Amino acid sequence: MVDDHTQLASDIQALEGLPVFIAYNANVDAIVRVGEDLESFLERPSEPGERQPPSPLDSKRDLATAITHTMAAGRGDEVAMTDEFSATLETELEPDSQQMGGQTGIMTNLVTALGASPVTYTYLISDRQLSMFDHADAVAYPSVTNGDVELIPLEEAVNTDRTKINWVFEFRVDDELFDVRAIEDTRFIAASRPPEFDLTAGDLDAHVDQIGAVVDGALLAGYHNLTPEHVEEDYEQAHRHARDVIRRLKSGSQGDVPVHIEYAVTHDDDLRESMYEWILPEADVVGADTHELTLLHNDAGLEVVDEEPTEETPFDRDEIISHYRMLEAIRDELGVGCVQLHAMEYHLAVMDAYPRPDAVARGLEFSAVNAATKAALGDITSPDDLETGLEYEPSAKGRKAIELLADHLEEAVEDGVLSTPTVAACPNRVVEDPAGTVGIGDIVSSSSFVLEIAIANGGGNGDGDGNRDGDGPTSS
Repeated sequence: MVDDHTQLASDIQALEGLPVFIAYNANVDAIVRVGEDLESFLERPSEPGERQPPSPLDSKRDLATAITHTMAAGRGDEVAMTDEFSATLETELEPDSQQMGGQTGIMTNLVTALGASPVTYTYLISDRQLSMFDHADAVAYPSVTNGDVELIPLEEAVNTDRTKINWVFEFRVDDELFDVRAIEDTRFIAASRPPEFDLTAGDLDAHVDQIGAVVDGALLAGYHNLTPEHVEEDYEQAHRHARDVIRRLKSGSQGDVPVHIEYAVTHDDDLRESMYEWILPEADVVGADTHELTLLHNDAGLEVVDEEPTEETPFDRDEIISHYRMLEAIRDELGVGCVQLHAMEYHLAVMDAYPRPDAVARGLEFSAVNAATKAALGDITSPDDLETGLEYEPSAKGRKAIELLADHLEEAVEDGVLSTPTVAACPNRVVEDPAGTVGIGDIVSSSSFVLEIAIANGGGNGDGDGNRDGDGPTSS
């Protein structure tokens, strides 16, 4: 049996030079720890901890309502702000720290740290945003001239003075705000929604097939960022356009380029419905956490599982069977190749007609190492950092849950890992005192996906030049 360090070295080597397209949402996360200073800045809400937050957030009282509700619920949440309230926070509130935010930004930083070669598109790149890319020189940006896509250095893609800023309010167990006590270590995100965002990439949309011709896979996210102000008619119009872009991206490859779509919470029911109908069915893989999985399951109108997960503490290993049934039902309803769940104690995937099921299990194991590294260090800047993740043992609770699922499926577990043609699961490596919680789900999804496609393509692209065979963009 290959030891963990040897396996990790092999996984990292497989990613060298791997070309992958990443879009659409990057921003700067302004991090604020919940405490007395924040309480003095906000306005006390009525019924703190009990009321659902309004959407969009438009005042300090709205924000306090949202944070206390999240603390009482014990799971992370995100709600959009009005542009006016976003400006208020930028003017009046000083963050404790700042870091790269947005799924596209977080995923780009990770895959460059691991040695891959991303082509990244995001709609606003300011000098401030540029400074948040850890390895900007390793990122190519697609620019279109006379119908030809050229891959230019990211620093040449700066196009605005405005920076999209999301405010991330982090808290730990027993932290208090307006007499509400947090029951889990997690966070609330107050998300800005600049009017420039409309899920179109200008001339790139019509020529995105040229990107598909030179990448081995695509990590797409940000479809939840739409607001009614971003669309001319309705969400369906915007998402149908985005669906056509995904199909055009796939058409440029020699085969279908695999697409991972990372789901994200939105409290806009119409927006979630439109994403479910027009975007998610185009994916080869859909990634979600436990909260997002419950939303997907409910939005699909699927039958309630025997014991639907409560997302309450303490951990209940029996929930893994409910998670499995929900994943299976959603995958079947959407008709996609794979749906993956990143939970606290384990990672779980349900598949059908998805290439290399063994690669999925290996990708999940790799993602557990990445997640532990991110939690322990707060950031991943080089492949060497992942040795930190190996210092944390696979979760004993996760192992027991996976064994329970294996018994239910009459399958065997090997060293805590379940790997069959239709199901893969591995225990997470849990860090008890994380440096931060924001973006760990994106780390899990992107690290597992890039390794899956590298293995499916024979361990990487082989030549390390960041381009597949065939016609495609030129590099400047």
